This record gives sequence, structure tokens and C-alpha cells, in this order.
Amino acid sequence: MDERLRNFYLESRVKNASPGELLVMLWEALVENAEQAEAQIAAPPGSPERSTAARSVTRCIDIITELSATLRPEINPDLCGTLSNLYCFFTHEFASALSAYDAARVAAILPLLRELKQAWAKAQNMASQAQFASGVSLVAA
Repeated sequence: MDERLRNFYLESRVKNASPGELLVMLWEALVENAEQAEAQIAAPPGSPERSTAARSVTRCIDIITELSATLRPEINPDLCGTLSNLYCFFTHEFASALSAYDAARVAAILPLLRELKQAWAKAQNMASQAQFASGVSLVAA
């Protein structure tokens, strides 16, 4: 796909997304970049793939920083505290994996990242369905 077309599609998708959809998109990007980082860190020293590992890890950390910024402790302090601790842990693991070129550190957190991505997608889907159902009942009334 042409890079300009891809960028236009992504920009349109972001502009038209609900806050929940944006959150899911961040998680999708985090998992995608984490998978790339794992493969790049595991690549042989001096290979072109390995030289791009820092960019993928930086993207992961940037996404985690954005996820941290979305936390609303005034709504649920316990959940936000737990997520904040997880985000700090993930950031530490990505930074450590890159500094030691230890792909196993990324591989160890990938299942958790995937599980959290699925949980947020499920929550977004449930919220959308609830919103749609309440909207339908208002229209029907």
C-alpha cells in the first residue's frame, strides 16, 4: 500500500475514533512495535534489523507514556495505581532489553501485552454495545 494512502487512512481512523477506540489503537500499536522490537533485538549484531531496535523500543516507551497520560486516578485510584505500576514495569523491561540486547525480556512481557490489548478491546466493544443499546432504546421510546 502506498505510504501516503496508509498515512491518510490512519489519520482518518484516529480523527474519527472514540476515546475507547483510540485506547485500543494504542494497545494494538504497542503490541505490534513490541513484536518488532523482540525480533530486531534478537537479530545478529551488525545486521540492519538490529540497528532499528532502538526505534521500535522508543515507540513502545512513547506509547506506554501516552497510556500513562490517559489514566484518571480520580475515577478509580486502585486500578490506575495498578496500571501505572505495570506501565513502569513495561518501560523498565523495554529499556533493559535494549541496553542488554536481551530479546527474552521483551518475549517475557509480550503475552501480558497481548492479553491487556484483548481486555481493552473487549471492554471497548462492550461499552460500544451498551451505548448503542441505550441509544436504540431512546430512539424507540
